[in-house]
Amino acid sequence: MATIRQHTATLLVPTIFFGYTLYANSTLLISSTATDAHAAENKNLSLSYVIDGEATRDLDALYKKELPHREPSVGVFGNARYAVLGAGRKGVVIGDDHWFFTTEEFKKVSQADISDAVERIDGIRKQLAERGITLVVAPLPAKSDIYAEELPGSLQSSAMADAYEAFSAALRDKGLTVADTRTALVQAKPFDPVFLKSDTHWTPHGAKATAAAIQSTLQAAGLTLPQQQVTAQWQTPVSIWGDLTRYVTSPEYAPAAGLTQENLPIYRTTAESPDAGADLFGDSAGAPVMLVGTSYSANENWSFVDFLRESLSTDVVNVAKEGLGPGVPMLDLLEGGVLDESTPSVVVWEFPVRFLGTKTLWKRVTSEPEGGHHNA
Repeated sequence: MATIRQHTATLLVPTIFFGYTLYANSTLLISSTATDAHAAENKNLSLSYVIDGEATRDLDALYKKELPHREPSVGVFGNARYAVLGAGRKGVVIGDDHWFFTTEEFKKVSQADISDAVERIDGIRKQLAERGITLVVAPLPAKSDIYAEELPGSLQSSAMADAYEAFSAALRDKGLTVADTRTALVQAKPFDPVFLKSDTHWTPHGAKATAAAIQSTLQAAGLTLPQQQVTAQWQTPVSIWGDLTRYVTSPEYAPAAGLTQENLPIYRTTAESPDAGADLFGDSAGAPVMLVGTSYSANENWSFVDFLRESLSTDVVNVAKEGLGPGVPMLDLLEGGVLDESTPSVVVWEFPVRFLGTKTLWKRVTSEPEGGHHNA
């Protein structure tokens, strides 16, 4: 049975939309003809101007240049849609209490997708092993898995949890070293949020729990690393608008919709260089550990590389990249000269499971804006 909210939305949203459309289009045409002297002499806003299609052609051309009230309209319509319908634009799923999720997490990953990825990863493991480097894979669970209780009941599913478990198991069956980050995040969740409410990424608390899980994995696998003195300090926190907020409304209008910025504590670490006489890593060696992956690693706001450096008590060099998914940064690493210039003994590969089965997992796509993968 339709609710009062749904009936109101049926009438209110279209009324606002078409009212604005008429107003904006009229303003656009009038302002254009008024500022173009030649056009003002040769055309007027008559009935024939509209019927003959000239107005449509002019609007099409003008839309490509500018649209009046664009920014306010994005905010106003976004707020109305969110308030009345509890929805955002394509790309976001709205949960309870201002929890937002990317639609990329609501899919079924096939066994073929997992098998294809594992075969590729196993091949990369072999390439690194030829250089004397151990690969450690850190699959990252989906936010919609860890915070499924914040979703509408109809959207709650075990699909992404199943994908995580199947992917991790398949990697282990191939003999790869795999960190169980999902268990670490679930165990850390009661103490502080491990994912941001309005962003696809984890919190520093989630990043720290994952770093500890990777350290435990290396220890269980018998992988020893040269130990260094690591100093750490908390820095001034930063406030950001979550990347999924922009799929609901504009930041300028977000507070009116009850949305707030995410506050992030910033953690920074430094590994002290060993004494020159000790020659701990060799004359041409770099950091013992190299981190590759997505914006979960590359974006310094989450402090992941810092927590990893502290957990491992050794230096970590970060070659992760934003906006390319997990596959392309690894391919770039293998094809570039970084591994020739440095000699890490371990490469940690942060790999969100929501990328399994995507067409761009192993391809660089320059024509698609980052919004397609929510800055991962």
